[in-house]
Amino acid sequence: VMNFFIGTTRRFALLITGILAIAGSLVLFYFLRMPSETGVQFLFGYSRTRLLLALILVILLTANWGLVFWLGSKPAKWQTQLEDKVHAWFHEHIAFSVSALSLIALISGAVLLGMLPPVIRSIGFLEAVATRLAGIVFWVFLTSLLLTLFFRSTYHEALRENKTIARLDYFLIAAIIFLAVFFLYEHILIWTGAANQSRYSYWNLLADEFLRGNLYLKNPPENHDLTLYNGHWYVPMPPLPAILMMPLAYLIGGENIDTSDLSILFSAANAVLIFLTLEQLAQHKWIKLSRGAILLLVVLFAFGNPHLWVGIRGRAWFVSQIVTVTFLALAVLATLRSWSPWWVGICLGTAILARPNSILTWPFAFAIMLQVFKETNGGLGLQQIINWSIKSLLPIGLAVSALLIYNHARFGNFLDFGYTTLNGDPGILASAQKYGMFSPHFIMNNIKAMFLYMPWIQPGSRWPILPSSTGMSIFLVTPPLLYLFHRYEPKWWIIGAWSSVFLNFVLLLLYHNTGAHQFGYRYILDAIVPLLALLAVALDKKTPWHFILLLMISIIFNLY
Repeated sequence: VMNFFIGTTRRFALLITGILAIAGSLVLFYFLRMPSETGVQFLFGYSRTRLLLALILVILLTANWGLVFWLGSKPAKWQTQLEDKVHAWFHEHIAFSVSALSLIALISGAVLLGMLPPVIRSIGFLEAVATRLAGIVFWVFLTSLLLTLFFRSTYHEALRENKTIARLDYFLIAAIIFLAVFFLYEHILIWTGAANQSRYSYWNLLADEFLRGNLYLKNPPENHDLTLYNGHWYVPMPPLPAILMMPLAYLIGGENIDTSDLSILFSAANAVLIFLTLEQLAQHKWIKLSRGAILLLVVLFAFGNPHLWVGIRGRAWFVSQIVTVTFLALAVLATLRSWSPWWVGICLGTAILARPNSILTWPFAFAIMLQVFKETNGGLGLQQIINWSIKSLLPIGLAVSALLIYNHARFGNFLDFGYTTLNGDPGILASAQKYGMFSPHFIMNNIKAMFLYMPWIQPGSRWPILPSSTGMSIFLVTPPLLYLFHRYEPKWWIIGAWSSVFLNFVLLLLYHNTGAHQFGYRYILDAIVPLLALLAVALDKKTPWHFILLLMISIIFNLY
């Protein structure tokens, strides 16, 4: 029997164990180079905890260096037999071994990201841990990562068709997307100096008031874009974000909730949901993109459009948009996976509790259902269609009814959201009072904000390019959207996607507010899920170099 470790595999194992042994020795030296604080010293100037950790490290390093010398020497017959037994054991348990090591690498990697300065306020306790344990955590991460790579390369044939590993890989990609977006958003928030700014957050305070049985804010620190009615200040927007914050407000108090952190948490979840949605479209063979190309679209979603700046700011209007994207993406994903129409309706109804125009995504979900029924059953059954429609629309109807009741409880009028009497921009308010919330009068201004407005060029100033805060062309802020100009097959789901996009934009064209004080056109997020699905179709099987170039321009522009 050929010795498993002889040749390339053995040299690879020797390289990995050697790297880990050197890294571990450096970590041990760093860990012990400074004595513990005087009050906790137990022996040799170290505390009990540090001595225990040092002992564990010494034992592991001894085993590590022993393995280095074992692999570096010429194996005797008994060593060969033992190595073959080890190989057989790992071959039998390879899925478990790779899964365990991958999860350890993921967890330790996440802890390392949390320790990177500047440490995020909500996980500030890691700053104290980092001073002593960062090296150990890094060694654990490096060990689990290199061993995972070793086992995956060595046993790739055994792992190729393993369903457990396929599910693990799917989970790992989703988890890495979540962690990458979460930490990058957090650090962008800190780098831009916008952290710890609680102006206009509102939802955390309203969550507290909901727990007290009030629908208004008592003595709010700001009253911009709030509505004064019968001596009380109300948040005019639909209440979903406050409802979502209620459990946290109960535990720690609303004033202690950082709405930026919470918004970033949902933003990271949104990136994962977009990935899962595109993957599901690929599994249905409705799009032809590789996983790598799908990940490029996820990057475009997270960093190449207004989702980036909307996601990092915890202000009330922006949080509403982020959680809306969350539940709209959930509704689309639920439909693609053929979940119960009740769940689809619940997700859409929940989104409506943040932004009522979310109902316009229902045609997209409905069309996906038609496409799935057609491909699964070979045709469309009227009874199935009616049954699905009723079950999905009932939760939506309940959500709409709840909003109307909420309006009446606040302002004594089922249809009054309080937008026409809020304490906001005088120009926007005057237009809404004169022409109404929706009017053809606003069409031209909205077209300019969506498609035509350019930034201001100011050579010689600190920021030579300044955005038009009224809005900027979506094709300037996110140029890869130009690929939407494409010939599409007349499939049900594609027709449904364009229907939702069209209905959203028609409604927004009539709306009295372009989105004011923004970078780009933030209302595009209302249709971002079907737009990305259509973009995936337009790219077909390949991702051309000019698409990648435009993607990079999008990221740079939005970061700027």
